[in-house]
Amino acid sequence: MATKYERGTTFRSYVYYQSGSTPIDCSGNMAYFTLYDPNGVVIIGPVSGHHVSTGTYEYFPSTQNTHDLGLYCCEWKAWFDYQSPWNFSPKIDREVIQLVYVE
Repeated sequence: MATKYERGTTFRSYVYYQSGSTPIDCSGNMAYFTLYDPNGVVIIGPVSGHHVSTGTYEYFPSTQNTHDLGLYCCEWKAWFDYQSPWNFSPKIDREVIQLVYVE
């Protein structure tokens, strides 16, 4: 079930990376946030998320009153170096949110 947010507000999106049970930071401490509208069009991003603590990054996207109601995709993308110069792999996490109208 998608988390609901009122259209025209700002909300918090975050991602948490771990290896086993240990929090880990991505390469360069750079995790990128992108917000897609219900038609798959990018409306925010990619932008760099804020590094909160080891493994945790956040971004506060603002929606407009003119944005369509419906399901949006929050996407986080980061790269991790797996102890080899040839093993630099991306990790993508996604969350679906729903923009709603509240009277």
